[in-house]
Amino acid sequence: MSGPLHGYKIIELTSTVSGPVAGMILGDQGADIVKIEPPMIGDLARHMGDIRNGMSAMYATLNRNKRSLVLDLKDAADMEIFLQLVPTADVLIENYRPGIVEKLGIDYEALKLLNPALVYASISGYGESGPYQHRRVYDPLIQATTGASSQQNRDRPANIRTVVFDKVTGYTTAQAITAALLSRAKTGKGQRLSISMLSSALYFQWPDVMWSHTFEGEDVQGGGPLADWFQVFKTADGFAAVILVTSEAFEKFCELLGVQLHLDERFSSLPARLANMQTLQKLAEDALTDWSTEALCAELDAHDVPVARVNSLDEMLNDPQIAEQQALCQVEHPVAGSMRVANTPFQFEGQGSLPGLHAAQLGQHSAEILKELGCSQENIDRIEQREQKNREIMASFSLAQAK
Repeated sequence: MSGPLHGYKIIELTSTVSGPVAGMILGDQGADIVKIEPPMIGDLARHMGDIRNGMSAMYATLNRNKRSLVLDLKDAADMEIFLQLVPTADVLIENYRPGIVEKLGIDYEALKLLNPALVYASISGYGESGPYQHRRVYDPLIQATTGASSQQNRDRPANIRTVVFDKVTGYTTAQAITAALLSRAKTGKGQRLSISMLSSALYFQWPDVMWSHTFEGEDVQGGGPLADWFQVFKTADGFAAVILVTSEAFEKFCELLGVQLHLDERFSSLPARLANMQTLQKLAEDALTDWSTEALCAELDAHDVPVARVNSLDEMLNDPQIAEQQALCQVEHPVAGSMRVANTPFQFEGQGSLPGLHAAQLGQHSAEILKELGCSQENIDRIEQREQKNREIMASFSLAQAK
């Protein structure tokens, strides 16, 4: 796949979500991603969620435009191959728990001796120091620590129903790597980037979630949580999101519903509406019992009141605006079959269609990459034979599980 990063080689030593998201973005932009996976199991995302013909939907999405190389970094012969690969790379991404790369001998200090121009990106959960540094980390734990869970429900904290900070960290890492490559173009020097999910989450949340905790000291005019400004209203057949921040929009909303709520002192200003939002929501929904979602959206849209249907996941797939923007596309994976994927939000000149390379089966490109490195046929045969044996073991295990 062509793109602005065509010609850059990236070693990806990551699994599950945060690191693979970073690699996916860079691969979508044209970089050659060599994804190194351990024998037998590979990336854990291969075994998560919906699976067809041994390929999971999550893995197929996050690992397109990557080549899969199986190496056991605890094996001396495989480590020798890895060390041959390092000088050929521009970037290395890893998301091991802190301390693991040092134990393996593949930390930045060791690898920059082989490749001083290497950009080395380390992703961690809570960072590389402090009381939480060695905790096992999952996205909901970062949500809990950073206050995100506490903001989802007034009565009881709840998790956001997506691994939001895993993905935010991946986006943050991809951007930081691109900036580091720009810096290298000026200085000729590589560098190490240490990126934590914790810091990425706070960086992401701060402008709105934390605006009431930004200014220190007195004389601060409170604005209330931004999330309270936006409401969802129940209709006769579904739900609609309606933004009633301005008095003009609120008056039009009330006029269309045939109610006089805008004349009520409890709702006469945005601060008043926010203070009495539960009452306002109940009264508005009483007036919406005969309104379909489609009719409400059409009327409000015609009167320039911000509104959108609350789509279910199935409804979202058929939304006419999403179709018009070609934000989703269908591809045919050679193993998993027909797939629906989100298109890239960026399109570069001459980039080509998505994906340039489908997500690989475990070790699919091992021989190809080893030949590029000039490895001996004996080494190539050794790894291919090991992979074949492991595939047979995994197939037997899957068959036993099915029975």
